[in-house]
Amino acid sequence: MRLDFLILADKAEAVGGKLYLMGGGFDRVGLSQLPGSAQLDVALGILVGYNETNQQHSFELRCEDADNGEVFPAVQGSFEVGRPPGMGVGNEQRAIIVLRGPFPMKAAGDYSWVVSLDGERQPATRFRVEQAQLPGQTPPPRPS
Repeated sequence: MRLDFLILADKAEAVGGKLYLMGGGFDRVGLSQLPGSAQLDVALGILVGYNETNQQHSFELRCEDADNGEVFPAVQGSFEVGRPPGMGVGNEQRAIIVLRGPFPMKAAGDYSWVVSLDGERQPATRFRVEQAQLPGQTPPPRPS
């Protein structure tokens, strides 16, 4: 079992084994106020092998800052993928999981989404949070 993809989206929904996205695939999040809430969804695609079907698996999604510190408590869950008729030995199938925001962000900077599958850490997906100026808003002071 392995992580196939992790996508940030304005809205995401998993229905009938398909992923529906609106405004997906970005790696920068602009917030008008920090700390603040990132209004986004996280979509995971997990490839499950033939011999891993019909059994419970666990996942954990963590948001980490640039120093690998936990930004907010990890989201944990479990899932099971059945073996469809005719699935050949050695084939994989994709499980799709969507986690809906908002997610609290403390400060501007670099962050990572980290997924663990059955306790095994998968490669991280990086993103950046930036202070954004809304129309008519005074820009935030620049650090010196």
